[in-house]
Amino acid sequence: MSCYDPALRPNVVYVTGSTNLLPFLKAVAPILAQGTPAYTIVWQVSSSCAGVNAAFNPDSTKRLIKEGPGKLTVYYDATGVEVPCLLEPAGAPVDVGESDIFANSCAEKLGFNPADPAVGEYFGPIQAITLTVPATSSQKNISAEAAHNIFGRGGSPPWTDPNQLFIRSDSTGTTHLVSRAIDVPPAQWWGIDKKSASNMADQLQAVPQALAERTIGTISADFADKRRGNLTALAFQATGQGCGFWPDSTPFARDKQNVRDGHYPIWGPLHFFTRLESGQPSAAAGAFVLRYSVAKLDDALVKAVADSGTVPACAMLVSRDTEMGPLRPFRPARQCGCYFDSLTKGNTTCATCTTGNECPASAPACNYGYCEVQ
Repeated sequence: MSCYDPALRPNVVYVTGSTNLLPFLKAVAPILAQGTPAYTIVWQVSSSCAGVNAAFNPDSTKRLIKEGPGKLTVYYDATGVEVPCLLEPAGAPVDVGESDIFANSCAEKLGFNPADPAVGEYFGPIQAITLTVPATSSQKNISAEAAHNIFGRGGSPPWTDPNQLFIRSDSTGTTHLVSRAIDVPPAQWWGIDKKSASNMADQLQAVPQALAERTIGTISADFADKRRGNLTALAFQATGQGCGFWPDSTPFARDKQNVRDGHYPIWGPLHFFTRLESGQPSAAAGAFVLRYSVAKLDDALVKAVADSGTVPACAMLVSRDTEMGPLRPFRPARQCGCYFDSLTKGNTTCATCTTGNECPASAPACNYGYCEVQ
């Protein structure tokens, strides 16, 4: 089946990047499909740095996605279902290159200018990365120092078998983010590259009981969330912290509370890169990236982000300006923390409202049906 069909899919946005992005794409594809005009996402799996390269490479022939061995291309239908498809023989120019990391994290490896004015950067929701074990493992937490010894030196009890250290390549955002948290250069990890987030999840889940205690991997929280019951995301104790924290408030929650307030450190925004024409993205790229740059996200988009396991910026209390950089307090122009809590916890302590007149002076803004400070 062709990825582009002028009768069924006349408006296509071609996207490539991190394998961690799949849960997000499945959640937002129906929103694009219901737009005016409607757009269909065509996605080819690559990596964060490949997504960056697809936007920044000065050679336009390198900014294409093409069919090839081991390359999976799909489109997402109006319900978010993946449908395998074939690109035209000449390939397709990438509209949006996605990365879990900043462009300068890939710049030295790829040899380009990360400040190229011909490329626009747009921030998406926040994604956490976890150190994860099979559910049959008894391990519940890990420190940055222990993780440094495991992935930087080849092992630390109980993770002493390099064959059971499941890793990703140094072109992935997963490795770059964890590298900074555990002080191991991305190209110097011990372990076996599992190639993609979905393959990582499958192989962690398939580990036999006899090897479970010695097995550990790295995977984004959105993928780990989808495998609750089969995988366990470890509480992570960063250097200088007195205890470990899960991304969520408890091992069973999905509220990403410790990401949102900065206690859980391994996270960063999704980055969407696109070539600019007269300072603006193309119509196809704009249909995808401009949805996240408005002051108030559509209700449906906030819900889709929450469903995907990521966090909209409007629900965050902290932010960063650099890769795994220092945290600073953050108050978005229009907060959605109460709404996000209602979606992920099923409840919130915030007052409900239809207009700001119904809200107290301490939380005067009525956002998404709840009283917020701003």
